[in-house]
Amino acid sequence: MLTLRRLGLLGGAVAGSGVLLVLLLDGPGAAGALVALLVAVALLVARYAVGAGALDSGYRGEVRLLRTRVQGMGEWRRNVGASTGPDGALHYRAVLRPELRRLYAAALAEHHHVSLGQRPERAAELIGPDLWPWLGPEPPRAGPDGEVPVDVLRRLVDRLEVIGAPPTRSPRTGKDQPT
Repeated sequence: MLTLRRLGLLGGAVAGSGVLLVLLLDGPGAAGALVALLVAVALLVARYAVGAGALDSGYRGEVRLLRTRVQGMGEWRRNVGASTGPDGALHYRAVLRPELRRLYAAALAEHHHVSLGQRPERAAELIGPDLWPWLGPEPPRAGPDGEVPVDVLRRLVDRLEVIGAPPTRSPRTGKDQPT
């Protein structure tokens, strides 16, 4: 049976003999290039092996949850006002909903280790069935000239604050309590 140590020794022996063979046949330049290639492959394999137990198993894609520019309160007031106005559904789908989804994605990832895009069913449980239609993969089916209820926006922000709060520790067990 090949253990991880034996597999590493076997790989090292094969790589060493390959470098020696290339050194004898093609010279030191080619052998140096092969050593660089083998080091790069070894680093990739090591990164994969170390990340195997991680939450996302090392398949971390670049996800930009928050923009580098922080929005000012004036923009939020304007966005909320436009979303609750006569053409609110269009503005909500185009502007406010993507911003809210980014904020929810960041809070879910940071405090609950849940990806909004990869585990939508778990995200829906945490957000709640009454608010999930406003943030889910499909935008709400309101008409283009409809308005988004102010109560819905208020509950979305309140729930975001609850989800984004750090977990509290139980005084008796010392373990994190679910939100």
